[in-house]
Amino acid sequence: MKNKPELLAPVGDFVSLRAALKGGCDAVYLGVAGMNMRQNATNFSLSDISEVHRICRDANIRIYLTLNTIVYPHEHAKICEILEVAKSKVDGVICWDPLVICECRRRQMPIHVSTQASVSNPEAARMYADLGAVRVVPARECTLDELQTIRSESGLELEVFVHGAMCVSVSGRCFLSDFVCGKSGNRGECTQNCRRQYEIRDVEDGHEFTIGNHFVMSAKDLCTLPFIDVICDTGVDALKIEGRGRNPEYVQTVVSAYRRAIDAWADDALCSELKKELLAKVEGVYNRTFCKGFFFGRPISDFIDASGSQARYTKEFVGRITNYYRKLNVAEVEVLDNTFGKGDPLLIIGETTGVVSVWPKEIRQCETDVDVVERGKVTIPLASRVRVGDRVYRQVERPVDVSRTRG
Repeated sequence: MKNKPELLAPVGDFVSLRAALKGGCDAVYLGVAGMNMRQNATNFSLSDISEVHRICRDANIRIYLTLNTIVYPHEHAKICEILEVAKSKVDGVICWDPLVICECRRRQMPIHVSTQASVSNPEAARMYADLGAVRVVPARECTLDELQTIRSESGLELEVFVHGAMCVSVSGRCFLSDFVCGKSGNRGECTQNCRRQYEIRDVEDGHEFTIGNHFVMSAKDLCTLPFIDVICDTGVDALKIEGRGRNPEYVQTVVSAYRRAIDAWADDALCSELKKELLAKVEGVYNRTFCKGFFFGRPISDFIDASGSQARYTKEFVGRITNYYRKLNVAEVEVLDNTFGKGDPLLIIGETTGVVSVWPKEIRQCETDVDVVERGKVTIPLASRVRVGDRVYRQVERPVDVSRTRG
């Protein structure tokens, strides 16, 4: 069997953590509120790290802490505080600011160089190796050939993004959010102004145009499932999914799709039919349509023109779990909002539960079998354990804009 690359999942809270574990990840990466590149995501508190460590240790899952923002002098003490708490509980620190690198070295914590460092050649990678780095996340603009060169000539492990949001600026070094809103993308505060419509005006004759159908600054999402075997064949050490700001069903769906793809590749069983099946699954959750990224060159035409989510499904709140009868494998649901019926796809989401999917074949209300429930408490068969207070949603297929295509 081939050596499988590590599958690295994004987690922003305990719900997405459970979802990532259920999806089959090998490792998770997370940030602590205040000092990472996803300040707008939920994020964990410093006091959560011990519980995250316990959950991941029990599941034999590695943890990587992101401290990948620019650091100012007054934040030095905060960095030290975070590292002191995390040093015995994480398996590596994703960073690039020399201050963070120095503090990691003092504590002998493994250093993974963030993609924010824009490492695009072996010389840059070797420089970070001399500083103590054991892994590098290269610039997203690198091609497959360039990735292989960096790995073979630097001796460092390589971690490569394979799915999720991309930025139209080189390695995410965008100042638009800072100029418009005073929120720096390089401090993890990006307000994603690039995803909006814009009006342009000809200064000579005053003609105005609205750029809406073609969002020239909004990059499509990366998806490598159609050629994941080519990436695995290069020998990269870790495949990374972007999405700490996305919902738990996104995390579980995308992680599980890449888990199946990697396992099939290792068994020489990855075929076009499976790729199509997995691609259809990830199209069902949040995405801005897909492109191939930069793996085969520097794309232009298929890289931009993405607005909002192009997910095949959205979710509507139904209600909450009010009981779970473990001996009977039955869940009690209090329907508070949208209705559901037999066979409807439901998602049950909770901090400990993660994400559970169910298509109820039986619904009982007041001891009577019903086809559709409007309000009140009902029971449904459910083999997976859920918990009181878990939220219940119905998945609804949304209209697809046929004018948009995959990259």
